[in-house]
Formats: sequence, C-alpha cells, structure tokens
Amino acid sequence: MKFLKKMFIKNYKNIDDAKVRLKYGQVAGIIGIISNIVMFIVKLLIGIISASITIIVDAVNNMTDAGSSILTLVGFKLASKPADRDHPYGHARFEYVMGLIISMITFAAGLIFAKSSIEKIFAPEPIDISTLTYVILGIGILVKLFQMLMYRDFARSIDSDTLKANEMDARLDLISSCTIFVSMIVMNIFSINIDGYIGLLVSLFIIYSSFRLILETINPLISEKPEKKLVNKIKKELLSFEGIHDMHDLLIHTYGSGSTYATVHVEVPSNTHLLEIHELIDKIERHFEDNLSINLTIQIDPIDQDNPRTREIHDKVEKTIKRINKKLTIHGLRAIYREDKVKVLFDITEDFEFKLQKSEVNKILKSAFANEKENFEFIFTIDKPFI
Repeated sequence: MKFLKKMFIKNYKNIDDAKVRLKYGQVAGIIGIISNIVMFIVKLLIGIISASITIIVDAVNNMTDAGSSILTLVGFKLASKPADRDHPYGHARFEYVMGLIISMITFAAGLIFAKSSIEKIFAPEPIDISTLTYVILGIGILVKLFQMLMYRDFARSIDSDTLKANEMDARLDLISSCTIFVSMIVMNIFSINIDGYIGLLVSLFIIYSSFRLILETINPLISEKPEKKLVNKIKKELLSFEGIHDMHDLLIHTYGSGSTYATVHVEVPSNTHLLEIHELIDKIERHFEDNLSINLTIQIDPIDQDNPRTREIHDKVEKTIKRINKKLTIHGLRAIYREDKVKVLFDITEDFEFKLQKSEVNKILKSAFANEKENFEFIFTIDKPFI
C-alpha cells in the first residue's frame, strides 16, 4: 500500500503529525466509500435478478460499510481538532468512539441479515445463477481483499483503532464473500437451495466477530492497562539518565494517539543537591515531551542507599510483608531517624484480588519490630499494579 501513501499522503512517514493522521483517515475513508457504494449497487442488482437473499445481504452489507467509511472520515476529522478550554486533553478519543460505532453498526447489520436468512430458510425461492453472478462476486472478493490490506496497513502505520475496526469489518466481508461464492457453485452444480442457510451462517459469523470488536473498542474508553511495550520504553528511558536509581508508581493515561500523560516516582540519592536534581527532572520531562510525545510529571523520592541500617530495615520490612502474601512487593522505602523514633515510609503493591487493611498490616509490622531497640512508626501506601 506504499503507493497509496506516496500518492495521496504528504510526509506519510511523519505519523506523529495530526495532519498526517487525518490524511490517512481521509484516504482510507474516501476509498472505502467509493468502492463500497459501487459494489452495493452492482450486487443489489444481481441479487434481485437472481432472487438470492445471500447476495442481497452481501449488498446491504456493502452499504453499511460505506456508512462506516463515512464515520471513519468524520472520526479522523474530529480527532484531529486541537485541545481547547473544554477539552484540555484534546479530541483524539473520537477515534475510539467511531471505532465503537462502526462495530455496533456491523453487529446490527448481522442481526438484520440473520432475520432475513431465517425467513428465506422457511420460504425458499428459486435462484437464477449466471456467469455474471460469479463475475460480480469474484470482483467483490478482490475489492474486499484490497480494502482489508489497505485498512490493515494504514492502521498499523498510525496505530488507529478506527482503522482496525474497518480492517476487521473488511476481513469479515471477505470471508462472507468467499463463502457466498462457494455456496453459489454448490447450488449451481447440485441444484440444491442452501441460500438461506449460507446467509444465516454468514450473519452469525458477523454477529460474533463484531461483538468481540465492540468489547475491544470499549476498553480504551473505560481505561485499560497500558501496553507492556510502552511501560518498558518509559522505564528504559528514565533509567538511562544518570542520577535516577529506580522508579515506581508509574501511572499512564492515554487520551488517544499523541495525547499521553504519565506520572512516576523516581528514586534518587538523598544527598543530591536540590537544584541539581530539579534541573535533572526538568531535563527528563522535556526529553519525554520532545521525543516520545509523553507529558510526564515526576515526583522525587530521596533514598539513602549507603546506610546499612536502612538496608537492614528494608530487608526486614520486605520479609514481613512477604509473609502476609508472597505476591506482595514493597518499593521506595526510606527511613527518617529521630531521637525518639524511626519513621519508615514505603509503598506496598498488592494485586487486585487482595484487600489489605492498613491497620492489620501495621499491627503485623509493629509485632515484627517489637524487639528492636528503636521505636518504629510505619507510614505506607497500598498501591494497585496499574501497569
């Protein structure tokens, strides 16, 4: 599909540019509209002439695909709008919304096709299959194959959920068209009317696949776990800066392509000069915005790694927490030494299946440190594994 990109999309490799993303959507949408409307008209005529519910169902499906392509155009246009006062995080999630709408339209079309096919099973009509029928169906298969490959290539290029939905829709149509083509051959050779049954089979496949796609497109809208690839990339970039020893509590919120916000805690040596570490944090945040298009906010956790007593406390706290449950982990532990007590601050990460009670955890820790010569106060936060 490289020739399409070169021909219609200026600077097609610059996928982080909102104008380039919009152009990808426009090209895919226009090609989809034109090809689907042409196939709808031709297939509808052939379906009426041959009295085949299966071909008519396929024709109507092409018309719904044209509508999906229109939604694709609208979705990319709306998603490309810049942030404003009422939408400070931009409008990129319109791509998710349109992907969901396209999936729901495909699901509804599958239900309508199923109803028509069932009616055809109980009231079959003679089918007139001609050479023209095979020619039109064959062309339809090639068109759907082209659409599927185009949507797939474009979707991977710009990581678009809307185009992924279109690619899934085109793949379903391709399978349906191939099934219909084979069924026409079978009916013509053996003189048996399985038109309604094939139509129902295709309809059920469309319903199942579109329902799965609905679930997939809903996830980004209600917030989902970030991709491991993105998490690893952020961690690798952060730890590449000298002075950053470790990181934790990474939270990532994505509002669509090019609109990602993240917060993270970084561990730095406690003896680092304040101005020095402030300059480093500013440098890191600018690096993420300029090179990764991520708006990153960093909180500093000063860690005294050279204090042997702090390491002893860390190991003991960790062993105590592990006794509660082996899956629990701690991070960011630091100790503040006072004349009357030692304050131990840290975070516990628990899985979503656990429901730790702070009072119980504190009681267990107090018991574990009861024989220590110092008086301990434990201050901790219980986190969930958001990544």
